[in-house]
Amino acid sequence: MAKLPSFSTVLDKATEVIGKAPGFLAKVGQMRDLAAGSTVRLAVTGLSRAGKTVFITSLIHNLLSATQGSPRMPLLKAVAEKRLLAAKLESIGAQTLPRFPYTANIAKMSARPPDWPERTTDVSEIEVDLRFKPANTLGRLAGDTGMMRLQLVDYPGEWLLDLPLLSQSYAEWSRNTLRLCRSGIRAKVGEEFLAFIARHPASEPADDAVVNEAHSLYRAYLLKARNEHGLNFLQPGRFLCQGLLEDAPFLRFCPLDVPEGGSEPAQDSLGHLMQARFEVYKRQVVTEFYQQHFRQFTRQIVLVDVLRSLLAGPEAFEDTKLAIKELAGSFRYGQRSILMTLLGGASIEKALFAATKADHVPSIQRDNLAELLRNMASDTTLEMRSSSAKIDAMAIASVLATQETTQEIEGQRVQVVIGKPVGSVKQVQLFVGSVPIRPPPPQSWGAPFLNVPVFEPAGIDASPTDGIPHINLDAALEFLLGDRLR
Repeated sequence: MAKLPSFSTVLDKATEVIGKAPGFLAKVGQMRDLAAGSTVRLAVTGLSRAGKTVFITSLIHNLLSATQGSPRMPLLKAVAEKRLLAAKLESIGAQTLPRFPYTANIAKMSARPPDWPERTTDVSEIEVDLRFKPANTLGRLAGDTGMMRLQLVDYPGEWLLDLPLLSQSYAEWSRNTLRLCRSGIRAKVGEEFLAFIARHPASEPADDAVVNEAHSLYRAYLLKARNEHGLNFLQPGRFLCQGLLEDAPFLRFCPLDVPEGGSEPAQDSLGHLMQARFEVYKRQVVTEFYQQHFRQFTRQIVLVDVLRSLLAGPEAFEDTKLAIKELAGSFRYGQRSILMTLLGGASIEKALFAATKADHVPSIQRDNLAELLRNMASDTTLEMRSSSAKIDAMAIASVLATQETTQEIEGQRVQVVIGKPVGSVKQVQLFVGSVPIRPPPPQSWGAPFLNVPVFEPAGIDASPTDGIPHINLDAALEFLLGDRLR
């Protein structure tokens, strides 16, 4: 008796025969994924303090808990329809990237008192295997259950801001960077660095002590601009988040005043050494990072601390808009850009911009927070809509760390949030005012306010049973993964 062909062979033949029916082919591909098990690589990125580590930790914990009866994920249809049958962490194997420290993070968040996990300093990944019951007829034809491996890749968003360096010479980058450094609040923050390079022109002989001092002053300027003034468009990204390259000598460079249309810097000059290190940085750090890690990404979430940028004042707000544009432009959305074609990688099918820390504002303000992020990302999202990518924006809180109450302010009763700051024994109230849906006009900006309390996370159970309270984490997952769980 002749051996029957496998289900996968039949699908391959169907694909070949009906090669001019894209809609049908999409369904065939879906059936093949369900039959053989598919893999989705979700890139999780964002700018400093946006909550990437907490997002991944809560996502994993709530997925694991959802199969144990936790009620925390009602907006993820596979959970609401009781089709998510099992979720488990993939065991440590031969991964090329460091493993995301989920277990250590949960230990910190479930301690007494609870605490937040350490922030992202380098790239890492972790995998979750999901088994689910297909929802549609085609899915059921592929078998009783479907399998999906979710690969979560966590990396500092600051690194993405380096991509524009690949299309610039050292002279161009220096002129653009110093022009920005000498404007607005940056001029005050960077005055020590600017004074130093004014005393050491690019034409002077290279000297290790001068190079190291110039680099240290420039890096101190970047860190101060980010930490004390809420700025985000800061390059190179590895100067802010060095990862394993902290001691690499080629990281020790900075912008210098280089005349426009001038000749190449003389051998052994300060400018020549800075230029050489800039080119090594582009080749060995920026290009290599993209080529190694972005070939397979098809889903992306960009986390943004919109509230912090709003409270930090107009310069920080506009700077964050610029950073969002550059960060999102680092990927190809549906259609290939020339630069990313050269670098290699898959196009993004779905991208979500998420305004984090939504629990820092009352529920009636959260739609405004999402709308404000849509406005901030409008240039990028318009470009993406012209491609085949699907995009959305929403407000989320990976961990709900506050509660709502009311307070009388200037004779009016308003909604506020309350929570316990880390290290405190008492709860405090937070009222940030009304969140606008568009950037405020110049006359309405108040004084910068960066002292937003860091609230202690709610106590959680370390075992994945009850899950972690959150805001819209399940809605974010439904957008990013729902189509692959049907």
